[in-house]
Amino acid sequence: MSKKAKTEVDEKSAVIITDAVLAENQAKLDSYEKSIKAVQERRRKVIIDSKLYTYDKLSQLYGGAEGQALLDAVTAEHTLIGKLTASGMTYEQIGELADDSSADADNSSDESYSEKYAKQMSFSETDHSYSE
Repeated sequence: MSKKAKTEVDEKSAVIITDAVLAENQAKLDSYEKSIKAVQERRRKVIIDSKLYTYDKLSQLYGGAEGQALLDAVTAEHTLIGKLTASGMTYEQIGELADDSSADADNSSDESYSEKYAKQMSFSETDHSYSE
């Protein structure tokens, strides 16, 4: 075999080997892509399940509110907490306000909480306690 013919055969062998390697690598990449898509689908399902679980727990916490009513209740609470923290309250203090047991302990006098603060919270036309 001539030197030129031998070189051509070697080049063709190299092309065949390269094509086989590329095909094998492409098959691996395709397999990885399928695996990635399957994992992403499983991840999406777990995220949806977690969101539905959280929604159900929030609904129970807010007395069975659903849809827009639940969104409104959570938004109102979030806004209120934002205002309280902006006024200088800590989350611990806000938690104490929400805790029924601390409210009962603070109001253990003869007057009930509602009686004690009823005048402050009334808005009748005859009550002018804040006017000069």
